[in-house]
Amino acid sequence: MKKIDDIEIAKMMLDVRKRNILDIAKEPVTVSQIAEELNEKQSRLYYHVKKLEEAGMLELVETRQHGNLIEKYYKRSEIAGQRFEFTEALLKEHHGTMMEEIMNLLQPGLKLLESELIKGQPGFDKQVNLMISLPTLTGKEWETSQGRMFRSIREQPDQQETFEDSSLPNLSEEQLNKKSKYAYIMLSYRVDDANDD
Repeated sequence: MKKIDDIEIAKMMLDVRKRNILDIAKEPVTVSQIAEELNEKQSRLYYHVKKLEEAGMLELVETRQHGNLIEKYYKRSEIAGQRFEFTEALLKEHHGTMMEEIMNLLQPGLKLLESELIKGQPGFDKQVNLMISLPTLTGKEWETSQGRMFRSIREQPDQQETFEDSSLPNLSEEQLNKKSKYAYIMLSYRVDDANDD
């Protein structure tokens, strides 16, 4: 697992567009091919590709000459294909920026959920879901449930490069055995649906 201690790289790993580029670039691809896959204009992707290349997340692996045109082929670096965890120092130093980036991920899903709730339909037109649970657990049971959730997300097809911060606090013996109320709130949404609104 790769420890991230650079705020700029952390922001890239929480940026949906940059993550999509890295997912597509498992094999050498051009910006044109990435744009086609994402159904976007090439001009909107050059900035992101350049930033990923500068950060060492994408590598230029080949150039091909086609008449007057030079095609550049990029592939995600070995580092970009690893699982990630933010360091404690990064989280402490840049907690405001990290909260802002996390809110940037939450807001589109919440807006999409609100839009679907306003329609008042029993079934959602868009792929969005909010699950809430308020169980009473011991600290040990909470740790176990966290591990299960992380494994469940990781075990989905093609999710080895998914970002995660799986570090849990070191609970005291008293915390491990004490029953408490925990709030589980899971928002999931299809990014394309949020972008359509």
